[in-house]
Amino acid sequence: MIRALSTALVAIALCVPVAASAAPMTLNDAIAYALNHSPTVAQQYAAARAAEHVLAQQRANAFPTVNGELQNSLGKSANYGGAYAAIGIPVQNIFSQNTAQIGTNYTLDTGGLAFLQLASARASAAQAEETLVSAENQVATSVTNAFYGVVQKQAIVGVDASDLEYQNVLVSAAKAKEHAGMAAGVDVLRAQVNQTKSASTLVGAHADVDDAREDLAQSIGASLDQSFVFPKVIAEPKLPSQSVSTLEDIALNARPDVLAARSGVAAAEFTRKGWGRELFPTVQIGAAFGNQLSTIQYNQFGEPVAHPSGTPGFWSVQATSTLSLPLVDYGQRRTERVNDDAQLVSAQRTLDQARTQVQIDVRQTYRAAQTALAQLDLAQDESRLGLESARIAQLQYAHGLIALSDVIQAQQESVTAQSDLVAARVSYINAIVKLRVSLGTYTAQSAVADL
Repeated sequence: MIRALSTALVAIALCVPVAASAAPMTLNDAIAYALNHSPTVAQQYAAARAAEHVLAQQRANAFPTVNGELQNSLGKSANYGGAYAAIGIPVQNIFSQNTAQIGTNYTLDTGGLAFLQLASARASAAQAEETLVSAENQVATSVTNAFYGVVQKQAIVGVDASDLEYQNVLVSAAKAKEHAGMAAGVDVLRAQVNQTKSASTLVGAHADVDDAREDLAQSIGASLDQSFVFPKVIAEPKLPSQSVSTLEDIALNARPDVLAARSGVAAAEFTRKGWGRELFPTVQIGAAFGNQLSTIQYNQFGEPVAHPSGTPGFWSVQATSTLSLPLVDYGQRRTERVNDDAQLVSAQRTLDQARTQVQIDVRQTYRAAQTALAQLDLAQDESRLGLESARIAQLQYAHGLIALSDVIQAQQESVTAQSDLVAARVSYINAIVKLRVSLGTYTAQSAVADL
């Protein structure tokens, strides 16, 4: 009866309805969906694009722009003057002129102020891009953790199902030994207790899978009924073949936080060098070339009074220079110098901190991946030995060589070892993803492309 109850519980767990999605998602699909539906990523993307727009505007202010211009001048007039005034006939004139030109206007600010502002805008754009990449990497890491959390729980279902089968065989062996008079009836009861406990654990494991899948769907912003394509076998990607120092160099040249900090230092240095910009003149430069054409003009009698005329081309160049010296500024230039020095020191400290953070990220994530790989190898040995120990213990009990308690203990150790192996595989996957993200050479999706 107990076995029938346990079988019914398993059947209930296996029959829990889960609505299927028309388009099951892989890990890459889940990350892409999360990136497209994350409000944090959307906000950082908007901020990055706004900073990029400001940079483009400042670039247009710092460098000359070239504009094309088409112009039409049309005029019409009538009066009683002229040759026909005596007889009261008004004279009407129609005038039309077309102009086509290409020109530029450029203001060179005092000491290159526009270039100082350009450097600042470039640093702001780099910082916004770094924040966006960090947000995307955070999404990729969290989704990977959630995705393989489901995979881990699915694997635990397999372990628990195998344990239930083991307990079923053990109950059968205990009944056979009782029937043959080789064991007391209490052995059957103890075996059935463990059988029921294993069945209950399996039911809970199935529910854990459904909970984890719904949590994954919720975390990426999808419907709770969204289905996924989970790997049957957890991948074991290789560690990078480069040395840690090489990986550090790669990260220092690729990580967006370091690039943003470098842009900040460059902007601060440029600002510091432009401290004496007030001592330089402002120069406004303009230039244009083009062509003009005047169309034919008619009077009220329809007689032409002017003929079409055009020029082979025209050009113009003008420049205005203005110099304004700060004779009394109430200490503005002195405090500006102090401020520029302080900002440069701050930017340099930020860069130093960013470089140190990159180095520690690479070293610790690489060390964590190495540790996870070593633990995975040990967990594989532990699981293999645990399975073999439980198998031998079952045979020994069937032949009356050991007690039931020894068999139960061996099986419990085997289940623990198999669960540890699943956890070790998932931990290694997460460690590899974190290592790849720390290098700065992987996008949010390419970091998990082979998983």
